[in-house]
Amino acid sequence: MRITLAVLVAGLCHNALAAESAGPAQSVDTPTPVVTAAPLPPDSVVSSPKAIQKLATEGKLQEALSAANQYLDVNSQDGSVLFLKAQIMTKLGKTDEAIGILEGMTERFPEMVAPYNNLAVLYASKGRLDDARKVLETALVVQPNYATAYENLADLYLALARQSYAHALKLDPNNKTLKAKADKLN
Repeated sequence: MRITLAVLVAGLCHNALAAESAGPAQSVDTPTPVVTAAPLPPDSVVSSPKAIQKLATEGKLQEALSAANQYLDVNSQDGSVLFLKAQIMTKLGKTDEAIGILEGMTERFPEMVAPYNNLAVLYASKGRLDDARKVLETALVVQPNYATAYENLADLYLALARQSYAHALKLDPNNKTLKAKADKLN
């Protein structure tokens, strides 16, 4: 019995990203594209968070990233746009950069729960399941009624359980009790 992290990540990414913006979640196996943010014309006005979100929703990710960067140059304390930038980076396949942004957000804006949830998704996509668990548990301390974090934590525990049963079955492949328990999870 072999479990894959991609199943867990697909479920977590769907919950964390779909609620915040339109469009499908990135696959774990998608190669990271080389992306350079297209500079905005010098006479352009700094976009609003709503305009940046619209660009991202329309799939104009490079433009959205440029607009977010320009906006953050003027409004560096706007956590919502910083969060949006992390989402854009994730969609562009720049997971490590998105992780860096989200980690910083959990320190600068500890009251915002969505960064914890998305950080957990990205940690899970990197195989850092224990880090993902800790971040989701922290999100639930910050906001005990955050249903998405509970759902993602349950998915994570399920993946960890499957992983543990698979490992146990490798060590003791003839154990019928282990096999029965593992089958119940699949």
